[in-house]
This record gives sequence, structure tokens and C-alpha cells, in this order.
Amino acid sequence: MNEQGEYWRDLRTVLAVAKAGSLSGAARLLGISHATVFRHINHIEEKLEAKLFERNRDGYVLTAAGEAITHRVEQFDHDLVALERQILGEELQPRGLVRITTTDTLLINFLSPVFADLQKAYPDIELEIGCSNELVNLNKREAEIAIRPSKKSPDNMVGRKMADIRVGIYGRVQDHEYLLDGNREIESLDGLRDLNWIGPDESLAHLRIYKWLQRNGLYGQVKTRYNSLLAVADAVRHGGGVAILPCFMAAIDPSLLALKTPLDGFDNELWLLTHPDLRKVGRIRACMDFLSSAIDQKKHLLAGEF
Repeated sequence: MNEQGEYWRDLRTVLAVAKAGSLSGAARLLGISHATVFRHINHIEEKLEAKLFERNRDGYVLTAAGEAITHRVEQFDHDLVALERQILGEELQPRGLVRITTTDTLLINFLSPVFADLQKAYPDIELEIGCSNELVNLNKREAEIAIRPSKKSPDNMVGRKMADIRVGIYGRVQDHEYLLDGNREIESLDGLRDLNWIGPDESLAHLRIYKWLQRNGLYGQVKTRYNSLLAVADAVRHGGGVAILPCFMAAIDPSLLALKTPLDGFDNELWLLTHPDLRKVGRIRACMDFLSSAIDQKKHLLAGEF
């Protein structure tokens, strides 16, 4: 124990002796031995070069110096207890700013109602939602929580995989229902080769959707290209053609018809992440727990099971 720690230990021993009136009584209060209490009292008196107690047959009685010391220690101990209660209260009622980053497609189609419920559950928490398809750096505190599609948890982050993310081929109900011909889904891509396709432009060439269209010889049928999956979904919704979309984007949209879902080879995962230094912060832990529970209840939408 360092010098400051020993000093506070000895002061609390003085307070215990003053309350109990004896070494044995103080030992019981503190859960230590009679000899240890005696040693602490001698140590603090030597350090202060002052006598804090008069020893007599009735016990230990405070001197004037001892009364002055215990008055200050009692005041400090009271303030410390009040501070501990305040901190505990803030833990029970989380408050403050929490910055969350996610992608535009997850936000608009899946997470917006979750964030609304989160704010209602914790009215003293302020949410700042960053909508970006770029990977925000939690190490640099650009955000406290990330909800992102990924095949694995990024390095130096803690959290959990929340769900599998699946994709499918979608069209507009009134335009493309005939393609199913009473079946649950189309059996072959051949019937889709003469249709207008909507897809990502070259700025999204890193997406597996782009690569799948190229690999299956369908990118030549992409007549309208966008740099946003939100725009692709909106184009399908308005009759522009068929497209590959994440299943959760179509889950609550009755105008979109699943032609084939889920597509093989598009397995992705949704991760809920924070920085290791933040996971025990009250407001961060409260948000992480709430988000984990809320997303878990809706994970079937992400997996295309609806």
C-alpha cells in the first residue's frame, strides 16, 4: 500500500476507535485484529507527532487533537459515501452522450425504431447516430458503439455477433409476381436474364452483389446503377427492375417481392461492438445491453426468415 493509502487507512482506524471507545471494539468494526488497530493508531500518531487518544481504564478517549482529526475524517467519510451513492445512482439511471455508428441501409430499414425505443427507455441518454458506410475508428473515439456488417469482429474491439445477414433477388409485386408461377421462388436464373436489373455502380464494386452479377453474366442487364443500396431498393419499389437486396430491407415492405432468397454465397454477419475501455461505463453498458436484446428479437429479419 502506498503512503497515501496508509494515511487514509490509519485515519479510518482513528474514526473507528473514536466510535467504539476501545481497540477491541474498533477491531470488530473494521474486521481486523486488536494488534493491527493498535499498530495503525501508533503509526498515525507518530506521523502527525500528536497524541490522539488518552488511554485509561474506561477505554480510549479523544484528545483535542483527536477530536479535530475525527471531525474532519467524519466529514470526508460522509462526502465519500455520498459520492459513491451518486455514482451508483448514475449507473442505475445512465445519462450522457452516446455516439453510435452504423450503415445507411441498417439505419433506415432496421435500426431507426430500435434507437427510438432506446431513447424512450433511457431519456437521460443523448444519442448521436452516425450514418456512414465507412469504417469508423472506435480506437480514436470517433464513436462509442458500432453496429456493422462484417465477417468477424474488428481487432481491439469487444462485442458479439448478433445475426447472420442474408440477401435475395427482389422485384415489385405487380410487375414480377408472374415469374413465380405459383412457386415459393424461381428455380433458375434463366427467367431473369431478359429483365432490367438495377445494381450498384463501380464505386460499390467491392460489394459481393456487384461481383455476383459479374460472375453470373447479369451485370450487362443492369440498366440503372446507383452508389447506394437504398437507391437501388427505391428503384425496385417504383418498378425500375429487379435487384439483389439485403433481406431485412424487404422484410417490412409489402411492395417488394422475394423472387429468390436467400442467395448462396452472400453470408455476412452483424456485429455489435465497443472499445474495451468503454464496456463497463454505465451508459455504454446500458445501450449495449438494450441494443443486443432488441436486435436479437429481430434477427430473423436479417436472416430472411419471415
